[in-house]
Amino acid sequence: MSLLSLEALLERLETWDQDRLAALLRLRPDLLQPSPGDLTTLSVRAGSESSIRQHLQRLDAPTLRAATELSRAATQSGPEAEVDPAERAALDAAGLFFDEPAASEGAGESAGHSVPHASESAEVATPARVPHIIDSLLAHLPQLTDSLVAQSPAAPTPAGSSTGVSAAVLENASLAAISELLDDVAELLSLLADSPAATLRTGGVGMRELRRIAAASARWGAPSSGQRGRPSSSLGAGAGSDAGVGEIGWLLELLAASGLIELTDAQAWSPTRLAEQFSAAARHHQHQLLVSGWLLAPRAPMLLRGPHPTSRIAPTLGLDRQRGDAERLRRTLLSTAGTLSAEAADPGAVLYALNLPEDDLPGPDALSGALPQRLQWERPLMSARVAHLMPWLVREAERLGLFAVGALSLAGAALLKGAAADGSAEGAAPEAPAPRPPMTGSDWRAGLSSLAEQLASAMPAQVDTILLQSDLTAIATGALSPASAAALADFGEREGHGSVPTFRFSPDSLHRGLGRGWTEAEILDWLQTHSLTDVPAPLRTQIQDAARTWRGVLIGEAGAWLRVSDPAQREALLEDPVLRDLGLRVISEDTMICRASPAALHKALQEAGFNTARETPTDPGPTRGGSPAASAQHTASWSLEASPWEHSPVHSSSAEPGQVDESLVHSTAAALLKAGRAAPSSSASAAAQDVIGVLRSALAARREVRLTRVSPQGSTHRLTGVPTGMNAGRVRIRVREDDGEATVMLHRIAAVEETSAATAAEHRSTSEESNG
Repeated sequence: MSLLSLEALLERLETWDQDRLAALLRLRPDLLQPSPGDLTTLSVRAGSESSIRQHLQRLDAPTLRAATELSRAATQSGPEAEVDPAERAALDAAGLFFDEPAASEGAGESAGHSVPHASESAEVATPARVPHIIDSLLAHLPQLTDSLVAQSPAAPTPAGSSTGVSAAVLENASLAAISELLDDVAELLSLLADSPAATLRTGGVGMRELRRIAAASARWGAPSSGQRGRPSSSLGAGAGSDAGVGEIGWLLELLAASGLIELTDAQAWSPTRLAEQFSAAARHHQHQLLVSGWLLAPRAPMLLRGPHPTSRIAPTLGLDRQRGDAERLRRTLLSTAGTLSAEAADPGAVLYALNLPEDDLPGPDALSGALPQRLQWERPLMSARVAHLMPWLVREAERLGLFAVGALSLAGAALLKGAAADGSAEGAAPEAPAPRPPMTGSDWRAGLSSLAEQLASAMPAQVDTILLQSDLTAIATGALSPASAAALADFGEREGHGSVPTFRFSPDSLHRGLGRGWTEAEILDWLQTHSLTDVPAPLRTQIQDAARTWRGVLIGEAGAWLRVSDPAQREALLEDPVLRDLGLRVISEDTMICRASPAALHKALQEAGFNTARETPTDPGPTRGGSPAASAQHTASWSLEASPWEHSPVHSSSAEPGQVDESLVHSTAAALLKAGRAAPSSSASAAAQDVIGVLRSALAARREVRLTRVSPQGSTHRLTGVPTGMNAGRVRIRVREDDGEATVMLHRIAAVEETSAATAAEHRSTSEESNG
């Protein structure tokens, strides 16, 4: 086996016809970004480390195993590896391993013949960087070896087996998770409306602020002495524990990803205008919006744990949690689960087992079963790279009700079925990103609508009735409507969890309700109207005592006031249909207020035929500032078109096989054949573009390089030396001239070449000038 230099790789590409070049561009669409102008540029990209790594990410386990065996044979100069002809042909078509005659030097090489399959008289050639890249991957990802040993893809456990789950248990678990999530979101939005989440100076919401939010709520705070029997919180950890407090960060991330909270000018996260509409929406629409935000968020798995001595938790909502491939990972996880469920032809087929300890870091068995094994088979390199993230992704899907008790729920199946019908997320493909750029919501719109329809029929109808008891509690007769739940939350404290809540009335809760604008008569009237029983005497007495002992100043919002001394005129104003939308209210014998501004009120009164006179203020006072900008990132179908985080510069924009336009592929292949190779000077310039790949190769082999560095002022100068380390966007170079060490920022490097290649280019240029 031989290792191909850039020149040798270019010579082989020159022998390819248009169909073979088109197949290469189709398998490796990153070579089209931007469109290559000649075969020299194409060969530089095809042999670059970044392009090779991208294609290795797409290989399944058998093909990657074949590449590993061929690479090992190339570096160890041993006997040629025996691999499956189909896998070898796939690697040949992708430009990673070429079949060529054994006597490839001389006339045979110049003739450029290539053999489609290996034979006794053939050997294999590969770009020079391929063996180094594969060895580096195996060294840094030792778990990848286990994936390459597997001989067949894993199958799910049937529902009828001893470890399977019934359809009823699966649906109940999913609906319970969705109900808990919606309750958690409503509670957190209420807390943030009263006290927004402050950010750290470095950005993000820290653990101290998360503990403050938890302590402000009886739902997540430490249990009091009278609540010892209360169950653990729905966050999967004990109430008040570090793990439970840490997971509140996930809810903050989810709210931000769904456009329900935003960062204000005061550098605090508070509810948006969309949150007001969200609170009044039906539960299936609420869930639809949350799933939409989760699918599109370019964020690392958002679940957090509390402080741990061996882990550093990044602050919630910090920019360092951005991850360009997060949307693709979620899509891959869901589509792979859909594929396994379709193969099992059973909605209760067990796909995985999740084991996330509360007080420790997850171990190697945190996620097991057919789902992770199939991911390892379909995308072994991707699975090894993100293995530590997959348990948290699965847990997030469970919190959203898409997964439950180790299986794909009916909600998750409805999401995938609708998306597949729309042609955007096929269940048969383990990694099938949409044919549009990432971070758009149109790919999931049909699936989210299908999900909402499924939940609307599966979730029980909401009610507005309660049962009042003499122990100062109210028990709902079912899942409360948003209006009833909001009213009870104003002057009652919710106890317990679940879709059928219980509220307890205490002096503190009643004082809170009075502070939010309720009066004694309004509270009693509301309870009497919505209760199936009469208001008990102890509760009536407590409401009266709370109203008598409450001391506060009631404030409200008014846009303009009116002074009307004639009672008949006041009645005419209140009954006039033109003024009905202004929110007119009588607050004293001769004074009224409304929501509209003075100018709007004046215009409306004139249209209604009333005489008006406007007061001229003697002291206008300070001008009130405008309200903070509010997010309008929502649609009528409650599906986001784009993530609120889309402004982030961290994107994963590379195309995938099957996404590129066929006409573009064939036209580019034809143009490449016509253009041929570039001029020698252009060839050297193109070869210098693969900065990271050249530096990594030189670092591994301790070879000398010559790099061109650009200063902040725009001037350039060259530096020659041996790379000794590269990380955090920097490379250390042992300089040849003074035997010292220099540190160069990678973004300042315009070009880099190994000195042997640079010297050869200089000699070739000198020779051409002499011959000219």
